[in-house]
Amino acid sequence: MHKTKSNQGYAGRKKISFLLLGAFLLSGISGCVYERTQDCPQGIDLRLYSKTPCLDTVYPRLSGLDLRVFDRRGKLVSYRQSGDSVITEHYAGRLEAENGLYSVTAWAGLDADAFERGSGDEKSGLLFRLKRSGGRASSLEGKRIYYGESPVVFLPDPAEYGSVFEPAAINLREITNRLTIQVEGLPLTGDYEAVVESANGSINTDGSIASDDRIEYGSQAAFTDGLLEARLTVLKLATGYNTSLVIRNRADNSELYRGDLLGTLLLKNPAVNLDCDHDFTIRFTAKDQCSCGTYMIMEIWVNNWLVHSYTTDL
Repeated sequence: MHKTKSNQGYAGRKKISFLLLGAFLLSGISGCVYERTQDCPQGIDLRLYSKTPCLDTVYPRLSGLDLRVFDRRGKLVSYRQSGDSVITEHYAGRLEAENGLYSVTAWAGLDADAFERGSGDEKSGLLFRLKRSGGRASSLEGKRIYYGESPVVFLPDPAEYGSVFEPAAINLREITNRLTIQVEGLPLTGDYEAVVESANGSINTDGSIASDDRIEYGSQAAFTDGLLEARLTVLKLATGYNTSLVIRNRADNSELYRGDLLGTLLLKNPAVNLDCDHDFTIRFTAKDQCSCGTYMIMEIWVNNWLVHSYTTDL
């Protein structure tokens, strides 16, 4: 009998040991929750896509990705920058932050040397401005710049919830615009160019246009047999920034045309939506009115829509 009790006692002690070991292991797992919160990484799992009011979701290939986490006061908490090419459909980024309320801004396409970068440590502060020389901005030819911001994300206290990585999605919207300017009927001996003047050359981290001097966007232009064709890329288009299209003779700097790019031209076409459209063709026809070398604009077309004609508007 004594031997049997000894075996039972050993078995009982063994069972208790296993229970204590199990409790110890569980405490090690949950210790992140209750004791060592510094070992509980937290943050935001980010997904990127692009969708406009006019088109379904697409996943563009991006480069020059700039991701910034801001607290509820708009102060920078963490950031990540990458010059690598990213296919947004498969992108999954992780940004760390402590418990609290956050939002994430995402920029893409800022990996060119055309920009002077701001600190970006406040959401309402300057992120970049276009480099310029003598008022002429650096070329954005071939560049597509995107911006988006996540909804507010809440990360709970790790002392209660442990490691939490909340999902967030950012809709990236393009802020660059490509213009093709065509002018028919110019004198064969002329030398013309098209430029855009605007005060939109500096952008804040939250996507708004920052205060800046007016700059000039030059174009890649060809002039052949009285036909001017110019291509240029400009930043975000919004009313209130004194944005003008100018067609001029480079020989004497005389202006054939100057007009408000938005109010007089693009937005005169009812089909144009600046939230959706970023490629525009503006076609002018010119004519020598008196056979004396005095040329005037006769018609203006925006994306094949007649927005002005000489007989009614000019």
